[in-house]
Amino acid sequence: MNEPHENRRVRMTKRLMKDALLELLEQQELSRISVTAICERADVHRSTFYKYYTEPVEVLHELENDFLFQIPLPPANLDIHSKDRFMQANSTFFDFVKENAQAFRILLSGSEDGSFANRLLEMICDRYIVGELNPDTLKARFIRLYIANGAIGMLREWIARDFPISSEQFAEMVYVFSRKVIQ
Repeated sequence: MNEPHENRRVRMTKRLMKDALLELLEQQELSRISVTAICERADVHRSTFYKYYTEPVEVLHELENDFLFQIPLPPANLDIHSKDRFMQANSTFFDFVKENAQAFRILLSGSEDGSFANRLLEMICDRYIVGELNPDTLKARFIRLYIANGAIGMLREWIARDFPISSEQFAEMVYVFSRKVIQ
């Protein structure tokens, strides 16, 4: 009976440390963030930190995993030829980015090893760019990477400019550019 309470408390404590790290990443690079700074910002004791993590980079990786897991995925059979389905899936993805703008801005630029951006790139390649591209060919891999890198570059700019166009308009641009590259 104590288990759900403990789990909730652990989740809350970890959330506090992750939020503290995000706040600190807005101000400085990960390599300059200490365990002490995270603990002070999260209002937790160092021993609590070490109960779950050994260093700040582990908090960052768990935070990245949390966000990647929360990203709404398109249907497994999404086809770039089906404009309506593609637009709906991408609009949902872009709405999620917009709702979590601060975290995405920090994670896309704050990860020194680029792991979040690289994992997001792979997710986009694997789940969002499908259709006539044979996944087994090198050419298809390069096309997927080209489209996904372009979409992430556009995404960074969209976030940096504080979303000057709607998710739907952004999804439309990504769709049009993707179709042109594939053709």
